[in-house]
Amino acid sequence: MSIFKDCDIRGIFPGEINEEKAYLIGRAFASSLPLASTVVVGGDVRESTPLLREALIKGLLESEAKVVDLGIVPTPLFYFAVDKLKGEGGIMVTASHNPPEYNGFKITWGNLPPTPQDISNLAKKVEEKKFRAGQGGSRFFQNLDKEYLDFISSLTPPPSRSLRVAVDCGSGCYSDLAPLFLRNLGYEVIPLFCKKDGAFPYRSPNPSQKGNLKVLSQKVREEKANLGIAFDGDGDRVVFVDDEGKVLAGEEGMIFFLRNLLPCLSPGEKFIYDFKCSQIVPQEVKRLGGIPIPERSGHAYIKNRLLQENAFMAGEISGHYFFRELKRDDGLYATALFLHHLSQKSAPLSQIIKTFPQPHVTPDIRITTRGRENLLSILERSLSEGRISRLDGIKVEWEEGWAMIRKSVTEPAYTLRFEGKTYQDIPRLVHRFLQSLPEVEKEVLYQIDQERN
Repeated sequence: MSIFKDCDIRGIFPGEINEEKAYLIGRAFASSLPLASTVVVGGDVRESTPLLREALIKGLLESEAKVVDLGIVPTPLFYFAVDKLKGEGGIMVTASHNPPEYNGFKITWGNLPPTPQDISNLAKKVEEKKFRAGQGGSRFFQNLDKEYLDFISSLTPPPSRSLRVAVDCGSGCYSDLAPLFLRNLGYEVIPLFCKKDGAFPYRSPNPSQKGNLKVLSQKVREEKANLGIAFDGDGDRVVFVDDEGKVLAGEEGMIFFLRNLLPCLSPGEKFIYDFKCSQIVPQEVKRLGGIPIPERSGHAYIKNRLLQENAFMAGEISGHYFFRELKRDDGLYATALFLHHLSQKSAPLSQIIKTFPQPHVTPDIRITTRGRENLLSILERSLSEGRISRLDGIKVEWEEGWAMIRKSVTEPAYTLRFEGKTYQDIPRLVHRFLQSLPEVEKEVLYQIDQERN
C-alpha cells in the first residue's frame, strides 16, 4: 500500500517510511516551490521523528529552501507558525493518532491543505527524482510556543468559574503546553500522562478508540473533576469525558458547540460535518437555524470545505473541531472554548449531555483492506435498493436507517458505520447492506456485539 494517502503521507517506520524517503520528499517539495521559499518544519514526539526530520530538512536545503525548524511541536502550533511566518509551505513530521510504529508527513502549501492531486504530484516527483539543484538553502531555529499560546489566549474568553479538569496528553505533543495554558486561564489541572514519550507507553495516541480512555475516566471520578480531556499524539484532535467518566461521542461534542455558538450567530450560518455523523448533527443544525453541509471524512477535505463555504465551524466524529476564526482545527483552542462554555453552566456536563438527542449509531467498525481490495466494487454491484451516495465511499439510506463503508485515508482499512431508528434495527441494516459478503457481515456483527459488551 502506498505511503501517499489522499490527505498526507503515512507508513510504518522503517519498512515503509525511512530516512531516504524523507530526504526525497524534502527535495521534491522544495523543488515544487519557488526558489528560496520559506518552508516551516515541525515534528511530533515519535522515536523515529528526529531521524526523519533531519533527512527531510537535508532534502529541503539541497533544493534551496529556507527552512524554519520549530523542533517538537503540536500540529496546531505548526499551522499557526506557517501562517505567522508567511511560509510558502510547511511539513510536519507526524503520524498523528496512528500507533507508535507509524510516522509520516502532514504537508501544507501556504495555509491551504493538500488536495489528492497535490499529494499525487508530489509522489510522482519523488519517483522521477527530478529535483532543483542549487547552492543550498538556509536553516533557522525558532521557538513560537509563547506566541502560539498568546494567540489562542487572545481568542478565548475567561472562565466564569473555576473547573477541575483532568488533562490526558497521552505522552504526546501537548504534554507541557496544554497544562500550562489551561492553568494560566484559571482552571485547576489534574495532569495525566503529561510527559513526552514517543513510545506512548500508557495509551494509544488515538483517544477516540474505545478503551483508550479508561484511566482518564477513572481519574475524573476519583478526583471529582468537572470533566476530562484527551488529546491525540500530535494535538489536533480532542475527546471529552464528562464528570461521571463517560466518554462523549464525537456527535455529542459537536452538539455542545452548536448549542453554545450557533444561537449567537445570524440565521443561515453553515456547519460542515463529516459524512459518517449521525443524523442528529444535521438535524440539530437545522433546529438552531443553521445550514448543515456534509463532507467526506479527512482533515484536508473538511478544512477546504470550511474555507470554501466560510462556515463558522466544522466537526469530525474523530475529535477534529475546525473554527472560522482560526481557518483550521486546533485541539487546544477547542478545549478552551468548551471549558469556557461549560464554566457558564450550573449543571454538570453529565446532565447537559442527557438533554441531547440520542442516536442509535454504531462506532466506527474497521476491517482490513488486505485481500479485499475489490470489496467496494463487489458491494456496489449487489445494491439494488435505497438511496445511494458516493460522496465518501458508499452510503445507502433506507426508511429505517443507513449504512456506509469507506476506505480509511490513514490506515489500510475499511471503515463501516450503521444508524437505525432503534438499535434493534442495526443487525437488519448490516444484513441488508452486506448480504452479498457473508464473511464481512459476520465480522462486522461480531465487532458490533463486542462494542456493546
